[in-house]
Amino acid sequence: MFKKIFSILFIFFFLSSISIAKDKIDETIDKTTDFLKSISKRSLNKSQTAEFLNNYAITLQDERNQGEVTYIFDEKNYKRYKDGKVISEDGWRFTNLGKLRVFSGDIKLTWKFKLDKQNVIVIKTKFQPIGKEYPFTYQLKEKFFETVN
Repeated sequence: MFKKIFSILFIFFFLSSISIAKDKIDETIDKTTDFLKSISKRSLNKSQTAEFLNNYAITLQDERNQGEVTYIFDEKNYKRYKDGKVISEDGWRFTNLGKLRVFSGDIKLTWKFKLDKQNVIVIKTKFQPIGKEYPFTYQLKEKFFETVN
């Protein structure tokens, strides 16, 4: 009789510990999922980036020694504006993995937009393992062209 009671108690504690472990695993998975969702909210995916480029003019100070410039993206090309005048133009596309590739002559740059309290574009070249962050502002293309004219 004592063995049966001991066996029943042992099985009860064993099953309850499995239940507690399962709850801990579920909680860890939920925390991980929330973390991944928070990261993905900060950077735009391919379709969001395409829509963003289609609607907005992007102003930043890139490292081409021309100060603050504005990028206007069309279907396959972009134009860089300084003081309302086009200073350069080149092509762009999405890679097979959905990353934005911006061409500057022979140089291929990968851009990643992060919209948050401070808007940042992470720009990296093919040979850089980590990109450099550039703060930027944006406005509707129509408003940009109204200020230019």
